[in-house]
Amino acid sequence: MRKNLVNFACAAALVFGGMQSTAVLAAEKLTIAHSTWIGYGALYIAKEKGYFEKAGFDVDLLIVEASSDALAAMQGGQIDVVASTIDNFTLFSGNGATLSVITGLDESSGGDGIVAKKEIATVADLKGHTVGVQKGSVSQFLLAQALNKAGLKFDDVKAIDMKSGDAGAAFVAGSLDAAVTWQPWLSKAEAAPFGKILIDTRQMPGLIVDALATRTDYAKAHQKELKAFVAAYFEGVDFMKKDPVAAKEIIGRNLKMDPATVDASMQDVRFFSSQDNAAFFAAGDSSPARQLVRDAGDFYKKIGVLRSTPDADQVVGLASGLHD
Repeated sequence: MRKNLVNFACAAALVFGGMQSTAVLAAEKLTIAHSTWIGYGALYIAKEKGYFEKAGFDVDLLIVEASSDALAAMQGGQIDVVASTIDNFTLFSGNGATLSVITGLDESSGGDGIVAKKEIATVADLKGHTVGVQKGSVSQFLLAQALNKAGLKFDDVKAIDMKSGDAGAAFVAGSLDAAVTWQPWLSKAEAAPFGKILIDTRQMPGLIVDALATRTDYAKAHQKELKAFVAAYFEGVDFMKKDPVAAKEIIGRNLKMDPATVDASMQDVRFFSSQDNAAFFAAGDSSPARQLVRDAGDFYKKIGVLRSTPDADQVVGLASGLHD
């Protein structure tokens, strides 16, 4: 899935080198790397329906499960754009990468959460309990935000470092009191006689947001072309609404998901529209995008995997002009 571990600060400390800056012309090649996540499905729709081609791009979509690998490839010029979460882009930016977010894709809306034993009634009741969580990742970011709202600190729980899928499996096996995980483990935990979903991203809107980013120098040199690219992408999002059956077939075929998995996964994500992006990246210091970058930067700096807190405007400011 898209939320791969970023608990290796050395991988995050990439200083992105020179990316090829060939002017975008008709049928210019543009390679986009992403992991296997339903929220990236509209990219395939825009490609197959010819929206990217009409905008002057020959888009190649490449599945790279580890965002660190994708970002390293972008450094070398093999990849032009990377799909990942805003907090992940914040982490890499704070460790030397010169990247700019160009558009938001989706937000997790029930696809990530915390599962717990039934006797744990609230997030505050996690105090002193064992919680499986992938440290240095978006899962720890989610847990930290939930604990903070409940008046707790991360040290108030007995955190056990494990991959998010493994954490879900360990909880279902009865080895943990709670776990931070994603689907299908949320549903599997809820189905267990002793388990439930304590909280998920439906109660934490705007926390886990997927986006596309490219190198800052490339983005600044190609703002007109990228604006056309973004508009073409949102034609793909609009197609999902007009013909959901055909859209799901395209997504399932390309992400190798069966129809039942596509249907279930669609319930856990909210795709951003062009209007959503305009609000998310609105100009001004108080925009949701800038606040998310600041929150993520503060979190990753606190846990010691961020060299310096990045300037939020440098990470997401350029996107404002692409969605005005």
